[in-house]
Amino acid sequence: MTSPEATEAVLNEQLPALAELIQLGKVTVDNIDVFCEKGVFDLDQSRRILTAGQEMGLQINFHGDELHPMGAAEMGAELKAKAISHLEKISDAGIKAMVRSGTVAVILPTTAYMLKLTPPPVKKMIEEQVPIALGTDFNPNAFCCSMGIAMHLACVMCGMTMEQALHASTINAAASLGKANTHGSLEIGKFADIVMINAPRWEHIIYQMGSHASLIAKVIKKGKIAYDNQDSSFLV
Repeated sequence: MTSPEATEAVLNEQLPALAELIQLGKVTVDNIDVFCEKGVFDLDQSRRILTAGQEMGLQINFHGDELHPMGAAEMGAELKAKAISHLEKISDAGIKAMVRSGTVAVILPTTAYMLKLTPPPVKKMIEEQVPIALGTDFNPNAFCCSMGIAMHLACVMCGMTMEQALHASTINAAASLGKANTHGSLEIGKFADIVMINAPRWEHIIYQMGSHASLIAKVIKKGKIAYDNQDSSFLV
């Protein structure tokens, strides 16, 4: 299937089918994504798909400007995207556009590391006041589900401070999904989703390179213990 054919299939078949499932209460969907990239969906095709999802009531949260400078950041900002992921090839104009729109930049340093890409200009983005979130980009070409590793690489490769990496992994990550009012920080009225670590300071999440399973003592979800690591031990 060519990208024009795939675009028409998404617009005329997949999104209408999804809308029906949502209306019937069979699925819950919050965001629409598209891979805006050379050889996949071009800028115009991505805009059409994202706009169609937006008209269904979905938030825009998509993949852009990873391998080629496509102008995805500018387009996403124009559409008031909640978040745009990757952005290794974001332009200065794209950065300024995201500042104006308040769009969150979801940085995925594991991908840049594994694919040997130049990391996104995170320090410049922070200086310009683009909100930054972090993720692992867990998929076959970035097979990592450890946020500790993502935070570590964000500091080493992207020049983030540990405090910036913590904010990007918590409250800003929640904001990238439109959930900052209920998740992402320890506040009265929010869900009590907490990771407890067996270490003298939280910074060990970043100091420690790997073996995070031994560092995690408990995971609390909505105020209840969801995981209790009886073998948790602090590695020195």
